[in-house]
Amino acid sequence: MTNKWLKVALMAAAIATGTSIKIDAETVLYVPQDDRPVSLQYTVDTAREAGMTILTPPQNLISGKTYQGQADQIMAWVEQNAGRADVMVLSTDTLIYGGLVDSRKHNIPLSTLESRLKRIEALKARNKKVRIYGFGTVMRSPRASGGGTEPAYYAEYGPTIFQIAALQDKLDSGSLTQEETQKLMSLQASVPVEYLQDWFDRRQKNMKINKELIDETRSGVFDYFALGHDDTSQLSQSALEGRYLSKYSKDIPAEKYGSFPGADQLGLLLMARSRTDESTEKPTFSVIYPLGGGGKTLPGYEDQTVDKTIAQHVEAVGGTMVTQGKPTVLLAVNTPLTTSTGESESFENFPMISNSTNAFVDRIQQAVDSGVNVSVADIAYNNGADNTLVSAMYKRDLLYKIGAYNGWNTASNTIGYAIAQGVLLKTMSPEGHRKMLTQQYLDNWAYQANIRKDIYRMQDSIRTDNVRYSGELNERLESYLGERIQDFAEKYLKVDPRTVKATFPWGRLFETDITIYDKPVVPLEKELRLKREAEAKAKAEAEAKAKAEAAAKANGQAVPVKPAKTQTELSTVSVIPVVKQPATTSQGLRIVPTPAVVPGQ
Repeated sequence: MTNKWLKVALMAAAIATGTSIKIDAETVLYVPQDDRPVSLQYTVDTAREAGMTILTPPQNLISGKTYQGQADQIMAWVEQNAGRADVMVLSTDTLIYGGLVDSRKHNIPLSTLESRLKRIEALKARNKKVRIYGFGTVMRSPRASGGGTEPAYYAEYGPTIFQIAALQDKLDSGSLTQEETQKLMSLQASVPVEYLQDWFDRRQKNMKINKELIDETRSGVFDYFALGHDDTSQLSQSALEGRYLSKYSKDIPAEKYGSFPGADQLGLLLMARSRTDESTEKPTFSVIYPLGGGGKTLPGYEDQTVDKTIAQHVEAVGGTMVTQGKPTVLLAVNTPLTTSTGESESFENFPMISNSTNAFVDRIQQAVDSGVNVSVADIAYNNGADNTLVSAMYKRDLLYKIGAYNGWNTASNTIGYAIAQGVLLKTMSPEGHRKMLTQQYLDNWAYQANIRKDIYRMQDSIRTDNVRYSGELNERLESYLGERIQDFAEKYLKVDPRTVKATFPWGRLFETDITIYDKPVVPLEKELRLKREAEAKAKAEAEAKAKAEAAAKANGQAVPVKPAKTQTELSTVSVIPVVKQPATTSQGLRIVPTPAVVPGQ
């Protein structure tokens, strides 16, 4: 039996028995869309825990917050390393524009873009036995944006440009009223023509490139290509372009091409798809919802209902939906009581007693007790966890009994990760599985749903610029983040805080980077803070003493000599008290542990 077919047989056995196994790792050459944790580190961490060997370009070439991605150099790296890979998962935004953000801001000639596109075709021609999975995006149409992720003029004119595009979408569908036509003309006149020209010219280039990527998919360059709709809405330029691209690609079978909401989840989703294509057993999925909007929920930042998005992601990973029998993955999709999602930072997102949530968690627990792999997609709120749901899971000791948990950014981001991690779980060790869950809980639950809003308030009191999206990040904020995350990890997840590190990778408060180490190698931020405070106090006292001595000397007074402390006195010097708050109170779980001392206050 060949090595490839041995791996296939072992994977089929794992799916049939529900066990975790070790297989010879396939080598995946991965080009991310940028270096944010969700695009790069979290994706790589999950894939490696699932037994894959991952090759990535040097990080200094990958698109970041303050620098452009180097498309040509990254492609040269891909060409040099293609022979080492069994599989390639490639961001075409990176290989053609430099990265996701670069695709929104570039002024690259179309001839250069098409030349880069041809190099992908040539790459396949030289590596015919290597499976290539590609993903790109329909350029997003945000209602507003700042912090350098759109052209500079979008900070001022973005909301107006969004309205113009929404009305043009209605015009294209033939539903624009006379009053709306007049409004459209007025809005167009209010934006400098060069800005509108720049925005629409770039979109036209990107639209042409997306059509050519579809052509390459049709001709077999990609084993599968996913075209993500990055942050869109039902009436927008993105929705308009998406309709035309759907018509253009309608002859391509669904097992080769998909176009659906989201961008940040696509790298991991296609790694899971590569694993599915290696196996003779295709994963099956069932879905459960709580009482409320369910599959008809229309999430924020997206232009279609959740049930359609789930079906498209299942199709993209190479799976099928089932309604009977034991599925490979049970997707427990947490939706709100209404059909629209709120923001996780809102006041309403606090843990409460909810009959619908308790009934939903009952079903999760029953599935877990029956040996079903449950992957929770928590999309009741945008950009963070539902505190009521995770609190209920915590109280029932379910946090580390489920297969996967996700509750971050947009609904499609969460759904894509939930499906991918549910598939990849089969080849994870128990330790790897626990690390994956810990990373998600600390990011999605601890930070996004709780700590982030406290840091927003804290930064408002110590600086004047909008550090949420721009500016030099204050070290005190990152230190405070680290202390809160370590405190949360120890109290609620029973994780050694010295194995947890948290940073702000893009110098803004929107996202964090959570790293989980195998050994306790991370300094405790609380100890570092207390040391800094003690040093600052000692320095202030020394300066005050020196000032007093100088004043006394200037007045001709004798400088008092303070007697040295005896050994007994030294042994009884008071230590700065550290107040430890319990993880629970008489009212139950404290979701947001607050340190006894807030740095700098």
